[in-house]
Amino acid sequence: MTPNITRSHELHVLKQLVDRHVKTSAATTRCVLITHVLSTSEAYIRLVNEVFPVALVIAIPYSADLKTIRSLEEGGIAVYLPKTIQEAFLCAGSRVEQLLVAEQTPLLVQEVGGYLAGYTAALSCFPHFLGIIEDTNNGHWRYQMAGSHTAPIVSMAQSPIKDIEDTVIGDSVIYSTERIFREEFNGILQGAKSGVIGYGKIGTSTAIALRGREASVTVYDIDPAKCIRAKVEGHRIAALRALLSESELIVGCTGKTSVREGDIFSIADHAVLVSASAKNEEFDLSAFAKECRREEISSVVWRYIQKDGRCFYLLNQGTPVNFRDRSVLGRILDMIYSELFLCMQFVADRRALPGLHHSPREIHTQVAKTYLQVYESAFANASEDKLWHYPDSLSSALTETFFLQTGQTC
Repeated sequence: MTPNITRSHELHVLKQLVDRHVKTSAATTRCVLITHVLSTSEAYIRLVNEVFPVALVIAIPYSADLKTIRSLEEGGIAVYLPKTIQEAFLCAGSRVEQLLVAEQTPLLVQEVGGYLAGYTAALSCFPHFLGIIEDTNNGHWRYQMAGSHTAPIVSMAQSPIKDIEDTVIGDSVIYSTERIFREEFNGILQGAKSGVIGYGKIGTSTAIALRGREASVTVYDIDPAKCIRAKVEGHRIAALRALLSESELIVGCTGKTSVREGDIFSIADHAVLVSASAKNEEFDLSAFAKECRREEISSVVWRYIQKDGRCFYLLNQGTPVNFRDRSVLGRILDMIYSELFLCMQFVADRRALPGLHHSPREIHTQVAKTYLQVYESAFANASEDKLWHYPDSLSSALTETFFLQTGQTC
């Protein structure tokens, strides 16, 4: 049994899965990782490299730690750091294509955000290109919008393991927001009028985190059913422009664009905007630049001054604010990395079909069972529990219930 608190590099679940794979596989498949390069992800990159030699890491610009990059490079892992998110989108496909041209070894890509959504046709021309593993909803939607794909794309964005991660991201976002409030505004969140746009898993956890800090929370979602759920779960709800006009803190959690050009005039004077979403897409920054004059107050605070003199603030340049603090998610990262690794193995074994698919249930179950073996002694010491035979145990239980209800014998 491992202790309750572990250092970020101690990915016990992933290490166990990697060790199993190393013992059973002699095939070589290279990989490209388009990912966050932080101290919390370094161990993942190194463990993946033991099984799928990393031909290149393309670091996401807003979540790249220079010390971690240097450490990886000193260990022989090549890292490319684009200057902007736009450059990352422009260069990702060509960088992967160059690697495919240079060497015939099978290659797969694990990425975070749909950076290759427009390149799959070109990459599929190479018979040794095996496919893509996508981590995020934002990326999943990009692949959906791009149309059909001849390459296999396995998305874990909507897996039950990812659901668990999303339930704690909100607290991570609010932790970083509160730090900036204290450091940059001499303010606190307690009592702040807060608006949460988007009431999916991340929006829900964000609203809970704000309420836990005794902020006043109003929720809006474009889906009317989610608005009703927010109301039933104890939050005030309001139409979007009403929320914008009354909120001192506005947190975008949609994964798309929640505040557009026509909404700018509704933003309350001196409101603070925060993204809990991917990249810099939560707010229409081009519209902000068109309608407002921007002042850079600090490296993490921009002020936008509207034509009528009112202003609002944007944190972390509109990128996810939690990455300012490494987006620390504790042991849950071990589960996320483990699912990504098993998805890579699934693609490397050529079991994935062409097109966009969700990660298979067998992977979710394997990750969860390994997690319980590693971290939960109550289960690790109960080797006969039905949980270890899931999902077969579920089918068996349903069958037994059926025969009991009908009076038949099985």
